Amino acid sequence: MLQAVIDSENPFLSSIHITHMNIRLLSLLVLFCAIFLTNKTSAQNFLIDTTFNTPGSFDSSATTFVEFDKTPGVLELKSGENENLAKGKFAYVYYTATPPTDTAITNPRKVIDGKKNTFISFLPATGTQPGGGSFILIDLDAFRTIKKVKIIPFGPNPNLRPRAYSVFVGTDTLTLEKVFENPNTVDTIQTAVFNPYVARYVKIVIDVMSPNTSTAISEIEVYGEGFLPAGKYVSTVRNFNQKVNVGSFEFVGDVPQGTSASFSFRTGANPNVDSTWSNWSEAKSKSDSQFDVFEPRQYIQYQINLSTGNLLSPRIDDIIINYDTNKVVADVVTKINPQFVPVLKETEFTLSINAQFESSDYGIDSLIISTPSPSQLTGVFLNGTPASVLSSISTDQIRIYFPTTVKTNSVIEIKFVTTPFLNINPFIVKAVSNKIANNYQQLDSPLNNGVQGWSVVTTGVPEKLIVNSKVAPNPFTPNGDGINDETKITFFLGNIAEPKTLIGKETRNLQIKVYDLTGRFIKNLINEMTASSAFVAENSVVWDGRDESGSLVRPGVYIYQIFIDSDNGGEYLSKTVVVSY
Repeated sequence: MLQAVIDSENPFLSSIHITHMNIRLLSLLVLFCAIFLTNKTSAQNFLIDTTFNTPGSFDSSATTFVEFDKTPGVLELKSGENENLAKGKFAYVYYTATPPTDTAITNPRKVIDGKKNTFISFLPATGTQPGGGSFILIDLDAFRTIKKVKIIPFGPNPNLRPRAYSVFVGTDTLTLEKVFENPNTVDTIQTAVFNPYVARYVKIVIDVMSPNTSTAISEIEVYGEGFLPAGKYVSTVRNFNQKVNVGSFEFVGDVPQGTSASFSFRTGANPNVDSTWSNWSEAKSKSDSQFDVFEPRQYIQYQINLSTGNLLSPRIDDIIINYDTNKVVADVVTKINPQFVPVLKETEFTLSINAQFESSDYGIDSLIISTPSPSQLTGVFLNGTPASVLSSISTDQIRIYFPTTVKTNSVIEIKFVTTPFLNINPFIVKAVSNKIANNYQQLDSPLNNGVQGWSVVTTGVPEKLIVNSKVAPNPFTPNGDGINDETKITFFLGNIAEPKTLIGKETRNLQIKVYDLTGRFIKNLINEMTASSAFVAENSVVWDGRDESGSLVRPGVYIYQIFIDSDNGGEYLSKTVVVSY
């Protein structure tokens, strides 16, 4: 580990340096000594990055709006004072007079595209159409503290400038406040400077148009104070110099209230990021958190996302990635069979884990299987023989505990029944050793046409969005005796925002309401935004037999109605449930 820390050929490992106060020097020395002494008997290691601007340590094409040169060893958001906050945002133009017939010069996005060779135009003032009061409204897409607006005419040609203008700002478009007015412009480029103001919207009103020439505005630039709202730092690929089991990450820094810092990682078997690399892990903001990537792997890359909703910036001093050179299992191939099934068809699957061990591996004591839909375990086999195991099952995972550590080359088969409802259903497997219980290893899976071997792909399209709705017990008896006091409504929502890789995180409004037989509203059970989901098992919707006021309803037949919003006006499903005593 000593050699790794001082390796001058690796910019990630050689980036350790001392900043700020002597106390930090002392803490780093203590940390270094502890690692050096313990490394003789432990396979636990870490990579630490304490500078973010070393040449070759960051991806300049992907790193945006962060500052790492101002204060050595500190990563923070870039100042907004020299950044045009309007560039690339949204703009709207309103004409009080007849606009030009050429739509190419009436597109308001031309004034926020950062290009001096594009513009929007207003026709010269006439007696009947003076054009005063025409305006351009810019949405900064975030609340920013702004203090300066620049108006650049096309050319820049002084004859194309507005002859008089006003600037309004505000947090919404209904309560804009005038912060600047120039009743008689002289300069070619107009600069409006005013007291700092927290705003999202900037409105430039052209009070007077030239009667002789058109008014042509090339760019409107908005500047503020404090920091930019968001930025991203992306490292270059780091080399562990061998396959390792990545553990957790830690960071040293300050994240003031109203700001955020999140971290994501991805790993690969080769130094060039390609389709065989893992996707970016779920963003984590808490230090000492584990993250899910392909393991074991030799190469890793990380990204840090910073954001702020006020005048402060989060700051990152160090990032530490913990890893283990000893693995739970050296080599694994994980596959599921069958891999292609009709959507929303209950099927028994076999998840096969071909595990190859090295003498230094810790071995497998338990397995964690992520289940996109609730699953029922039907059997576990070790090298073709039924295995006696303990298990625990929840809505989103199956956990299997082996009586003895699996440490010899083995084929583990896990059989379970489930109903796939997503376009791609990943049954990700993690292996856990009791020796390093806080550092599981995500098992490997072959990639074929962009689909992992542990993923089930559904075929066909469900005729309905709401599928397999059931209610049980039915009837139920909410009399407080602890037996059938509530009923559970279960169903699947399919085909919403699928596949997510193409559509994104689109959601739809889901409502479940209870009515009596006269149509009188009784209870709203759920009203939320959702994507495709399995409302079964622990995710089922519960009714306790009470109305909106909390009173028990009278015995009788009731109707529960499920509604999901959709592009065709929505889909309803109604069924009955009986309350008895």
